[in-house]
Amino acid sequence: MRAGIKTKLISRKHVKAFALLIAEKRFHRFTRVGGDFYIKCEADLKEFIRSYIRRLPSKGKTIN
Repeated sequence: MRAGIKTKLISRKHVKAFALLIAEKRFHRFTRVGGDFYIKCEADLKEFIRSYIRRLPSKGKTIN
């Protein structure tokens, strides 16, 4: 199965909450999260998963 752009892996609600929580520690506090941020997060997560899976040995059944 090929993971296309329509496959959503992250929850926008949780990404927004976490991003704004981290942003509280800055002097300039952010109050909104733009749509491009979600797309970048989704792309980074998918690339992380792809590269992680490629590095695993070709034996076994569990992804650790």
